[in-house]
Amino acid sequence: MLGVPTPPDTGELERQAGVLESAVGSRRSLGDDGARAHRLGEGNAGAASGALGAYVAGKAGLLSRTTDHTQHVSVAASVSQVATTVVKWAGGLIAGLAGIAGLAALTPQGRAMLLRLRPFAHRVQGWIRAAMQSVGRLFTRLADLVRGTSAKQRVSDQLMAKQRLMSQQGQRTVAARANAVQTKVVRARISTNQATAKVNRAEEQLRRVESSLLNARNTVHARVDAAYARGEIDATARARLKAGHEGWANHSQLDDLTRSHLSQQATRLEQLEAQLGSRHTTGHLNDAQRHVNEGIDLARRNGMDASDLHRLQSELTDLAFRRSELVDRAWTTRMDINGPFKIQDVYPV
Repeated sequence: MLGVPTPPDTGELERQAGVLESAVGSRRSLGDDGARAHRLGEGNAGAASGALGAYVAGKAGLLSRTTDHTQHVSVAASVSQVATTVVKWAGGLIAGLAGIAGLAALTPQGRAMLLRLRPFAHRVQGWIRAAMQSVGRLFTRLADLVRGTSAKQRVSDQLMAKQRLMSQQGQRTVAARANAVQTKVVRARISTNQATAKVNRAEEQLRRVESSLLNARNTVHARVDAAYARGEIDATARARLKAGHEGWANHSQLDDLTRSHLSQQATRLEQLEAQLGSRHTTGHLNDAQRHVNEGIDLARRNGMDASDLHRLQSELTDLAFRRSELVDRAWTTRMDINGPFKIQDVYPV
């Protein structure tokens, strides 16, 4: 009834959090033992002792890396625990909403309340998804950390990073500035194309539903005109039946199969409205607009041509208008199918 999957089991998350906490303790113990062992050998002298000291206690030595790893694993354990708490809390909230939905489905007023419960349940499901994605990114980064690099490679990477930083702090060339603006154009174009594809798919689905509604309306008009010609109904009934005020999915002149088909189309329209208003569509539009704004500002400050960005900005304005228009058309078509209704006042969720 809520249209969301069952909340995930948090047992494995809790086990992983415990493993990370245990790893933090082990690494701290290893670092303490290593530091104590190194202090015992501080009195030794010679080239071999110096090389060993640099390898163990140097800037990129074993003890330094152990400390870094301990900090990373500690943060990972904390994030895992927070994510587990969020998933358990959100799962309990969805379970409570499911119970409310089950009770609400028993009465007409309660079924109207489901229209409010479903969007909130989807929002809670989004929280669960975000928490699980953060855990996934967390373990991906931990895997990269475990693979690691050698101390020699780490020192080389640090030197290269310093050289890149010094290069960035110097005077930028015209080619570098042009490349930065072009990067903004490319990223804005990618986000714009993604948003356009979603809007185009939504428009195609809406056209199919509108075509089905038009066919049903034409069928009703033909049957009503035939009944009027036979004298079975008067002019008033003819006008009322053609108006379809009760909703075309409930029209008496349509067969059960057609009414059922129209009801399914109304459900698809509701899903379509949610898709057009979701962050998967608006997020691409927002990303594209952000890249366009940043690119125009960068081009203005460096006296560069921004005609591509201005064309993209105009395209984004038209695309946002199309999305808004499709939402209005979908809502209007759904009202034509279901008929006008008013959600009665219920207790706030």
